[in-house]
Amino acid sequence: MTKLPVKITVLVDYEAAEGLETEHGFAAWVEVGDHNILFDTGQTGAMQANTARLGIKLNQAEALVLSHGHFDHTGTLPDFLAENEAAQVYLAHGAHIDRYSCKPGTPVRSIGMPEKSRQALARIPAERLHELKAPHYLLPGVGITGPVPRITSFEDVGGPFFLDPDNREDDSIKDDQSMWFETDEGLVILLGCCHAGLVNTLEYIRKISGIRKLRGIIGGMHLVNANQQRLDQTFDEMKNWQPEFLVPCHCTGQNAAEQMQQAIGCGIVKTGYAGMVINAGRMS
Repeated sequence: MTKLPVKITVLVDYEAAEGLETEHGFAAWVEVGDHNILFDTGQTGAMQANTARLGIKLNQAEALVLSHGHFDHTGTLPDFLAENEAAQVYLAHGAHIDRYSCKPGTPVRSIGMPEKSRQALARIPAERLHELKAPHYLLPGVGITGPVPRITSFEDVGGPFFLDPDNREDDSIKDDQSMWFETDEGLVILLGCCHAGLVNTLEYIRKISGIRKLRGIIGGMHLVNANQQRLDQTFDEMKNWQPEFLVPCHCTGQNAAEQMQQAIGCGIVKTGYAGMVINAGRMS
């Protein structure tokens, strides 16, 4: 049986290779053999500029996976859908709801999916739109978690997130989901923001897949607002996982990424950037 290579290219991040654009947002391009998957769409257009410069054709994506319904992951959804009229779209239940950031001392911000993106979703034919309430395999060995159970006591959603502008009802961001790849060398996990918590997400994927060995993790880990206790407990767990690589991106936070390098090793922890390519292994 031919072994399919897994290649992940970071398309949008706050850092970028020379000649590429940066923004606050995240997107990645996944190649599994001849299959192409887009993961998130960034915020304002860096994805389109960077794919053009990298020679990636968005109209060749078979599927779009949205990690959750925040503006910085769904901002150019209408542009993608205008370019690609065939891709299947996967999001978790509730991704389109209103949501707000209510930081003390700062104006309330709407941080949900932009209205133009919601309207674009509403126009997708029903046979192409998949609202997940449970894990789903896109391809053999390529999965989407759907909503992730929250088990750990030390992880939280990572910020003052609410479902209303008067901060009466907490937003637990139940629609947060990640992807995983069952390579011959172990699990490779792709995150958007991981509001469900890194440990919660990995343990859930281990349970679903039945695979314990972790090869690597790529994406936003949302540790930017984590206190020291959470960071220390997270890094202790990471050491036990014995990964070959960790690629913190987007919302991980510079301080957290630097501490991760100190705790686990610079040879394992490499900060992500737009244009970075991760050859993630091969799948049977």
